[in-house]
Amino acid sequence: MRLKLVTISFRFKGLIVLIVTIACMTLTASLGLWQWSRAQQKWALEDSVEKMRALPALTKEAYLALSDPMQALHRRVMLQGRWMPEETLFLDNRPMNSQAGFWVITPFKLNASESVLVQRGWIPRNAYDRTQLPPFETPLGEESIEVRISEGPSQMFDLGEPQQGGFKSIEDARSLHIRQNVEIHAFAKERGLKLMGHVIQIGAHSQGLLRDWAVPASTAYKNVGYAVQWFAMSLMMAGLYIWYQIIQPKRDAKRPPQKNA
Repeated sequence: MRLKLVTISFRFKGLIVLIVTIACMTLTASLGLWQWSRAQQKWALEDSVEKMRALPALTKEAYLALSDPMQALHRRVMLQGRWMPEETLFLDNRPMNSQAGFWVITPFKLNASESVLVQRGWIPRNAYDRTQLPPFETPLGEESIEVRISEGPSQMFDLGEPQQGGFKSIEDARSLHIRQNVEIHAFAKERGLKLMGHVIQIGAHSQGLLRDWAVPASTAYKNVGYAVQWFAMSLMMAGLYIWYQIIQPKRDAKRPPQKNA
């Protein structure tokens, strides 16, 4: 009877180990597949970006004629107009090459009524006093710029608390035009502007601004690396289960019983 109970207990423990192993393998394999799908999405996005970049640049007139700028997402555009430096925004916590800094965003006036929000470049942040912004130039007068139609800056996590980025209040930060995020419709209403959309200025570094814009495919290798790690973990669990639950017990069963001295 006791031997029978021991056998049942051993089989029950083996079943628990099997269930836990399958669950862990399913989880890690799923995470690996998810990371692989993220890499494929980035490759597909990069392909679409390259196809749009290969098209001739739109003129300002063609851009203004678009009913929805997102129809030509990532396409190049040649714009003529004037900067509105007094409306420049600095989006905080936007690192570049592992260094903290700001994205500089300035409205660009296309005609008497319409403007576009331009992500112009990046500047580093003072490690001790972020209100000390490094100098950069904003040309005055008529200007011609080459841009790429964008969905807008990524949204950073923002608690919306009064203490923002070391400032006494959100009002203090906004007096310097330093913000965590910008939503185009809210900003247009706040400033009384008619903004068509958001674009990213392209070309070489200039005016004290860096323009090393991230390429989606450049980060796909990280997702591939994570996928390989999750798949390897899943295979390792399978290997450990086979060794400790199947191979080793069979080897132990074949060994002759040791004689007591």
